[in-house]
Amino acid sequence: MCANFANLGLRVVLLVIGLTFGSCFALHAEDKPEQSAIPLLFERDVVPIVSAYCWNCHGGEHRKADLDLRTLPLMLKGGKSGPAVVRGSAAESLLFQKLAKAQMPPGDMLKPSEQHVRTIGAWLEAGAPARYEGGQSEFEAPPLTDQDQNWWAFRKPVRHRPPAVETSRLVRTPVDCFLLAKLQSKRLSFSQAAEPAALVRRIFFDLTGLPPTPREVDAYLAERRPDKYQRLVDRLLASPAYGERWGRHWLDAAGYADVGGRDQNPDGYSVFDGIWRYRDYVINSLSEDKPFDRFLTEQLAGDELVPWRNTDHYTPEVEEMLVATGFLRLEADVTRTALMNMMEEEQHQTINVMLNLVGSNLLGLTIQCARCHNHKYDPISQLDYYRLQAIFSPAYNPQHWLYGPMENGKDTPESAQRYLRDTSEEELSIMAAENENIDSEVAAISKRIADLREETKSTFLAAKIARLPESIRKDTKNALATAADNRNPIQKYLAEKFESSLKVTEDEISQALSESAQRTIAELQGKVATLENGKRTAGKIQALWDVGPPTPQYVLRRGNWQTPGAEVTPGVFAVLEDPQQPFTIPAAKPGSGTSGYRTALARWLTQRDTVASGLVSRVFINRVWQHYFGRGIVSTTDNFGRNGAPPTHPELLDWLVTEWVRGGWKAKRIHRMIVTSTAYRQTSCRVQKSDDEVRIEESSNLHSDLRVSHSKQTPHSMDPENKLLSWMPLRRLESEAIRDAMLATSGCLDRTMGGPPLLLKIRLPEGVVVIDTEKLPDPPSPHRRSIYVLSRRNFHLAILNVFDQPTLATNCTHRKSSEVVQQSLSMLNGDFVLEQARRFAQRVMSDAVASQQPRIEVAFRIALNRRPTAHEIKLASELLEDHISLDRRRKSQLSDQQLADKALVDLCHMLLNTNEFLYLE
Repeated sequence: MCANFANLGLRVVLLVIGLTFGSCFALHAEDKPEQSAIPLLFERDVVPIVSAYCWNCHGGEHRKADLDLRTLPLMLKGGKSGPAVVRGSAAESLLFQKLAKAQMPPGDMLKPSEQHVRTIGAWLEAGAPARYEGGQSEFEAPPLTDQDQNWWAFRKPVRHRPPAVETSRLVRTPVDCFLLAKLQSKRLSFSQAAEPAALVRRIFFDLTGLPPTPREVDAYLAERRPDKYQRLVDRLLASPAYGERWGRHWLDAAGYADVGGRDQNPDGYSVFDGIWRYRDYVINSLSEDKPFDRFLTEQLAGDELVPWRNTDHYTPEVEEMLVATGFLRLEADVTRTALMNMMEEEQHQTINVMLNLVGSNLLGLTIQCARCHNHKYDPISQLDYYRLQAIFSPAYNPQHWLYGPMENGKDTPESAQRYLRDTSEEELSIMAAENENIDSEVAAISKRIADLREETKSTFLAAKIARLPESIRKDTKNALATAADNRNPIQKYLAEKFESSLKVTEDEISQALSESAQRTIAELQGKVATLENGKRTAGKIQALWDVGPPTPQYVLRRGNWQTPGAEVTPGVFAVLEDPQQPFTIPAAKPGSGTSGYRTALARWLTQRDTVASGLVSRVFINRVWQHYFGRGIVSTTDNFGRNGAPPTHPELLDWLVTEWVRGGWKAKRIHRMIVTSTAYRQTSCRVQKSDDEVRIEESSNLHSDLRVSHSKQTPHSMDPENKLLSWMPLRRLESEAIRDAMLATSGCLDRTMGGPPLLLKIRLPEGVVVIDTEKLPDPPSPHRRSIYVLSRRNFHLAILNVFDQPTLATNCTHRKSSEVVQQSLSMLNGDFVLEQARRFAQRVMSDAVASQQPRIEVAFRIALNRRPTAHEIKLASELLEDHISLDRRRKSQLSDQQLADKALVDLCHMLLNTNEFLYLE
């Protein structure tokens, strides 16, 4: 009903627009005698009429009888009954015949007027002129030039030999060769090695997003094996926390959110049921080091890889493949509500946002520009854009648009909604039968419980009635037993006088039950609980699948769905095509229920030694590099086009890409190569030049014009942005890592993985976003890792928000790191931070003896992963003494030990506020 009402509303709007403009044009033609000199045009004179009366059934959303009336070429093409327009003859044109037959009687506003019909007839007799006559213009698909194809990102990666360097002892992995070669050309080198404790903290956060424990730091420092660092790296890469850490990076780039729509209401949101399964899929896939080509193929076309439509049982693999396609459901889709679902403009916008996500995440290109016109900078035409869109059309098509959950969840059958159950149809039938049997058993047991309580109720009521005068006992009992509508006047009087005093409450029944009855009821209630827990329910999978056969797709002129242009076939960007390995449309397989288009796209994107796979690989590896060094080899991580930044080390990027693909697309292999390099293991605190750097400058085999003065030029002056990586960049932790580090430091972190997210709410009167502790999932802990906190697009958990949790209009491939006063205020005064400081202090008290120095040392080791210096111990001791003295001057009633414990909380709070806690050195 809601959907029909919304559809009617849209038709009325179109009708009003059509009548207004159509009537104006028609009257204009009728009133001016010189009208014959102004030819009627389809776009100006006909569109307002047919859009009002015809497009609802024969437009973009619905094309009954395969007829589309949005453009003249489509009218000439016609549908099942033939062409809708015959040029030069209104009488032979089906369009005119239908409009004339439906002509408006006097007073009827829902049918075409006589003037509208005359306008259509005159236009047809004049030969049906139009500005757009169809076909594909060169402007919509300009030919590629050599300059287009020679752009570095649109060439196949070349495997360069790691260059020879003078200081070979600094080379731990081939990565160092490429970096050192450029550094030495500038008379620079790497900085000194980072302190072991600092390196341990760095690698723990980078690979797991969590700090090491004091025991883990001590174990590393005490280890004497020469390969101890490599062994630590391998252990962290094998940790489940690695999947959580790097899963967050992928989810950012994919635009993951747990809420539906654009999330514009701060105190209200709609949970995107079941999308958390995709989050868990990503974490698990990265933890098991799933090859990237498989990882990508599953997300683009997992539904096409398994026969889920025709199976009696969903295996774990089938469920995983369906969950993986949630990648293509992550756009900010407003068509999940009843009214917006009927608006074709929003449907097309949803498709466009999905394509933008694919473009920026996988291709590193700003493809959205080509929606309305050819890309201004890159060789991406409108034709390219709509050919790519056509690949997704069997799943994302306004003609077969699936509903989101309606307001009451019952307006649309599940078969028409855009989610799948996590069980097959056969399993759903079995589940329903099992649940029905359980309901029958529960009903029988519940009746036994009710009968026992009714017996006690009757006895208790009889005792109450016995207290009434004997002369009215029987009449009163009969009055209460008679339905209110059937009582005679005397019964009504008796009921009104005694009903409230004789009413037996549920509490009275419970208290009056005999011990035997209470035991029996408790046993029966236990059986009911067991039976209810045994009921099975099907969960939701937010998946993508083909919902209909491929339908004609068009270039939309100026990006407007109402003005389709030339018809297009599914395809890819011409600049990425490889003549030797072209993209091909697969032949339809009868009975498969799917076009296979997305599988073909995924395999084309991951086919080795092609331009397309080279671009996809460069984009991914560049983001991996960015997460370690704060900047990608290409700093514009979502723009590898002409308007983006060039790579600082193109040979290194290509070498990493080819090495990655040769190694079977295994990401952990690349992680290991990067984090074991000398470049990664150098210090971030550069205070002087290394011996190697000085030796390079003094080397006689270098050109004299490259020599620099030790006193006048420094690495900071020669490479102020550190693009050459002569020192390790100082990086602030991301918002999730800061919150998780505080929970780990306080000892409260719940390491439970997976499952539904922790919900959020607005806490009044402050208006801050906090975890809704009244709606905790199982396990009921608000202290799980931040990746399991509800991910909203615009309104984040307060502690995450102040530390630059990204807003997600689409996605985020590079997080910003700001320094604003709200961060300091939150760390000093926020309830969450203060609570973690108190718990941190309790942890220190339990780990150290009750004296100052041991407590100080334990606090430093837990929070900063190192021992304090003598100067820091002195300062911390003074802080503790000052706080104790201050409390004493305030005449505190606490004991000396209680005052020392209270001061320790302040010390722990101070450590959480240090830059060293928030930054990675």
